[in-house]
Amino acid sequence: MSLALPAVIRQFWHDRSASARHRAKNLSLLCECLSVGDAYATDLPERLAAATVDWRGLTWLAGCCLVTPSLAGALQRKGLFDLLPEEVQDYLHTLQSLNRERNQTLREQLVIIAGALNRIGIQPVLLKGAITLTSGQYRGAEDRVIGDLDLLVPDLLMEAATEALICLGYRLEDKGSQWLLPSHFQQQHHGFPLIHPELPVKVELHRRIQSHQGDDARLCQQLITVPFSFDEGSTALIPDVATRLLHNMLHCQISDGQRLKKALNLRQLLEFAALAQHQTTSLDTRSLLNRLRPQRQAILAEYWAQAEHWFRTPYPDTLLRSAHQARQLWLLEWVATQPGWHRLFTCFDWLSHIPARLSNLFIKLWLMPGYFPVKIRAVLKGQSF
Repeated sequence: MSLALPAVIRQFWHDRSASARHRAKNLSLLCECLSVGDAYATDLPERLAAATVDWRGLTWLAGCCLVTPSLAGALQRKGLFDLLPEEVQDYLHTLQSLNRERNQTLREQLVIIAGALNRIGIQPVLLKGAITLTSGQYRGAEDRVIGDLDLLVPDLLMEAATEALICLGYRLEDKGSQWLLPSHFQQQHHGFPLIHPELPVKVELHRRIQSHQGDDARLCQQLITVPFSFDEGSTALIPDVATRLLHNMLHCQISDGQRLKKALNLRQLLEFAALAQHQTTSLDTRSLLNRLRPQRQAILAEYWAQAEHWFRTPYPDTLLRSAHQARQLWLLEWVATQPGWHRLFTCFDWLSHIPARLSNLFIKLWLMPGYFPVKIRAVLKGQSF
């Protein structure tokens, strides 16, 4: 029995290693298919046509990362879609069509919402996915999976903007807002989500672009917006590409905490890569860095290196590379292909926030006495808050 145990252990680790290599192979092939620009690896057609491709695993990974419609669009633009098995083509085309139908619904609602806001003197600034519903964006923007409509409105007009959407039939998502003091709302960078009663549309009205006030202040110092007019007559504002790139990085790496978790968010990273590729000749990296707090500048370099590594986005010659780039890339792939390591870093991220949460506990109790009833109520109802 004692002699058999090492063999069992060796077999266990062999199976785990083989599974990790298999996931890494699927990740590599998926990212190569999604790579931005016209160039792709010379062996990509051969790899796609091989009988050994794990299409079930690859499409599952694309679905988990919310890039299935983007995968279909990328292969179509590269002229490689016909190399896929027929059932895979049907699956990807179906998901692409469904996502485009939903995006059309979102666009129709965006036009209505912008019109309602225009009537009370507000030109909303479109953020993140809402921008891709306008024309003239990067290649493949029409296939982006959009979670909700994020709109930036003046802080002083937040209440009026919220009422305008309620008049359109939207309702506030119930998270116990009646327990909160007005000061709590002022500290949040966006209000409670507004839900359409019949359509799969959720709207978040923002008073700030970024959750951290220091990051937001730097980001807005050189903010440039361009007016956009929908064919239906509504108008909105679109931030400059530099702001969009920085917001993408800060939201993904800092607000969502994915840098600490070593989480590879392919959907967000793909949009960053496509935007950077689309504007590669007109970006001033020195200006980008000046709009970031010093502790965020190395993170931008690491994030750009991720876009280069996985989606072939050119890395700017004028942007100094991070000294930790190689380690960060290795860790990201390791965590993405090893479920155990993914759980470990998720736990580490949760533990790292405990000191700050404890230090803020009594401050919240004093300044926002309604926070705890809301938090308990949300937990009991299975909501995230």
